[in-house]
Amino acid sequence: MKIRFTLLLFLFSSFAFSQRMIFYVADTKGDCYGVGKGLCLQIKEKPDEPYALFYSGIEGFSYEEGYHYKLEVMRVKKERPPADGGVYNYYLINIISKERSKNYTLKNTPIPDQRPLSLVRISKSGKMEIVDNNVVPSISFDKRNGRISGKAGCNRYFGKVSFDQQRIFISGVGSTQMACTDMEIESLYLKHLTAVNRYQLSGNNLQLFRDQELLLQFIVPEN
Repeated sequence: MKIRFTLLLFLFSSFAFSQRMIFYVADTKGDCYGVGKGLCLQIKEKPDEPYALFYSGIEGFSYEEGYHYKLEVMRVKKERPPADGGVYNYYLINIISKERSKNYTLKNTPIPDQRPLSLVRISKSGKMEIVDNNVVPSISFDKRNGRISGKAGCNRYFGKVSFDQQRIFISGVGSTQMACTDMEIESLYLKHLTAVNRYQLSGNNLQLFRDQELLLQFIVPEN
């Protein structure tokens, strides 16, 4: 690291056409166009600008998809730029920040997106029981916006959701306030929903756990 920084200082002081810059790097790469089509970094120089494809590399930078980066780089003009290539070389000076992308994590979670999943079993007094067909709660995940919604039985509900690998976190759950004759399953369902912290998707079943305890099991409809 020290050797690289010394080299950068040398380059910065040696070339007249060099400039320190701040790059914001997106959490995913984009499709490059032209000769040798592949994947390119997506960068911008200001936080409020849209990302643009970046066809050059950044020497010393090891990119990991799923993270937003803020980089300090040095741009150096090439002495003899190729006719079909870029005019500049880019060198990493410092990674100012590296933050995990919530949207990337949600997008890559295998849970079905915006499809209603029906509850088939629920934990009651420590035992999993089949849900009565007359009262079937459901859940739908809006992964892009980090939201959930569905029917708790009598009332509709909504809330926030986030994921981290096999972990799931549900918060801010609210619902309509209709009064119904039998609210037992609905009350228990909403209680369990805010207690889960782990999920498992196996075949056509989505299971939600609190640590090692299975609380809710949904059926995933076939495509």
